[in-house]
Amino acid sequence: MIDFHCHLDLYKNPLAVFDEIKRRNVKVLAVTTSPRAYLKTSQYFNNTNSVNVALGFHPELVADRKNEIDLFMENISTCRYIGEIGIDGTSRNRYSYSVQKRFFHDVLSETEKYHGRIISIHSRCAVKDVLECIEKSLNKNVPIMHWFTGNINELQKALSLGCWFSINPQMCYSKVGRDIIMQIPLSKILPETDAPFTEKNGMLYMPWDTEVMEFLAAYYRKSVIEIEKQMESNLLEICNGIAF
Repeated sequence: MIDFHCHLDLYKNPLAVFDEIKRRNVKVLAVTTSPRAYLKTSQYFNNTNSVNVALGFHPELVADRKNEIDLFMENISTCRYIGEIGIDGTSRNRYSYSVQKRFFHDVLSETEKYHGRIISIHSRCAVKDVLECIEKSLNKNVPIMHWFTGNINELQKALSLGCWFSINPQMCYSKVGRDIIMQIPLSKILPETDAPFTEKNGMLYMPWDTEVMEFLAAYYRKSVIEIEKQMESNLLEICNGIAF
């Protein structure tokens, strides 16, 4: 099992979830929302076979925590995974849009200096500008579009730029989400939960959830085991694409 975008540190009982992740041998990318959160989370979950902690700075927080930007940049050299970063264009975050975009551009430029990074990217209501920033980079990074909500033309643009996509159960349950998923090659997909921000019938999704695998298996008329093998192959390709 793989969960390529999970806020492990934000569960109410993260250490218990971590123990279960190890027991089930789930591969988890634990994204973080700020550089300080990254440093704290790394103390508990990094350097294991199951969990990789990503250096993150959620776009909703960047403008209000400018004093952490230098800390973020200082840690890029030692982090293979970056996320969650990006741009959020929803109405409540329009006031900080220019700051977000500049920071995102600067991060992509900085990661290129270290031969690129694997990056989990937030693009809600900002897909056009996110893709513009990716296109301007030197293409050493591996961009993973987290919970992509762009239109079909933007999806095709992202694919042309070499983007990957992490999809979660809530995408599988919405028509818009399904329409997007069905346009993405299976070889460019990774499963995610975005937990604990996602739930079903009042129950939080967990990193070992199988609903994305089951959806893909049904759509492609394959077994869940075949889909799991494809996802493992995708993950291996991503990891092999970055020298570190």
